[in-house]
Amino acid sequence: MKSKIITLTLAVTSFFTAQKANAQTNAMDFTMVDCSTVAATHNLFADLNAGKAVIIEYFMTSCASCPAAGSKLEAMKSNLLAQYPGKIKSYAFAFNNSYSCSTVNNWVTSNGFTSIPSDSGATQVAYYGGMGMPTIIIAAGTNHKLLGSPYVGFSASDTSIMANDIRTFLNSPTSINEYKNNITKLNVYPNPTSSELKISFNLNKTSTALIEVMDITGRIVKTLLNEKVNAGISTKTFNVSSLESGNYFIIINANGQMTQKKLNIIH
Repeated sequence: MKSKIITLTLAVTSFFTAQKANAQTNAMDFTMVDCSTVAATHNLFADLNAGKAVIIEYFMTSCASCPAAGSKLEAMKSNLLAQYPGKIKSYAFAFNNSYSCSTVNNWVTSNGFTSIPSDSGATQVAYYGGMGMPTIIIAAGTNHKLLGSPYVGFSASDTSIMANDIRTFLNSPTSINEYKNNITKLNVYPNPTSSELKISFNLNKTSTALIEVMDITGRIVKTLLNEKVNAGISTKTFNVSSLESGNYFIIINANGQMTQKKLNIIH
């Protein structure tokens, strides 16, 4: 019996050593339409190229620890957004492809989460080696790296490790420079506004410019512009009367380099 226990222990140790050796170090890209009522299109590498740290929780509805993990991640994200406005984005993916979008959206909203609800996560879970729920990954940077190995299962201390990894990335010179190379002299006016908004900015080189409005949870609520813009100073006028009163961020992404300004909408 003792020899069998030793053999089993060695087998288990070998298995987890192999899992660690084969752990992914790069994020797996995806493009998908979310399950919210907004039904916006998202691309992971576009998020990362824009300098955001992205948190993804893969969940199953019967997993007792998944909502608890989600709550911890919500608190962590809230604290990070206060320190780094606009630089954190989170998704909640169904662990398999059989959940309907309404089931996924209900799980997110009923738990009070602000993560973007997403279905059909089976391929990603297999890629990250998730064998328990929740599986959580954090990715960041234009090299699409994972910050630490995927977290399979969950413990309360994990969020401290995750938050430190994210802060280290966002405080790094590489991360800071990603925001400043191509876009300068950004002005947003009038601010506050209730309807008309002018955005003036300078591009050091001709680029495809994506201008979006993001709320304080990190959710993109409106796309204002997505087109090629010539080098030099440009001024664009937009109508933002459809936005509810509150605080937002104007995000400009030009060929993977990003900058932002706060915006206040009042009605």
